[in-house]
Amino acid sequence: SPLLGLLGTVLGIMRAFHDMSIAGSGGPSIVAAGISEALITTVVGITVAIPSAILYNYFTFQLRAIMVKMNSYSQRLLVLLFEKRYKHK
Repeated sequence: SPLLGLLGTVLGIMRAFHDMSIAGSGGPSIVAAGISEALITTVVGITVAIPSAILYNYFTFQLRAIMVKMNSYSQRLLVLLFEKRYKHK
């Protein structure tokens, strides 16, 4: 989604320059429509990117916490299994 926002920005700026070349002068009103289009797509891309990054970091943290617990439990299980095995000998 951020890449789509960037694509929209580039296309909007290209449109602004194209409109400026057709009109023959670089007046602000001619460029404004293309720049506005570029900024809208940029805002949409950023609006999607920020929550996505927050959720990614949250779930990555949760996954790491689960992995630490699983590692701890597996180590305990191995200790119990080895203790049980060597007590019988």
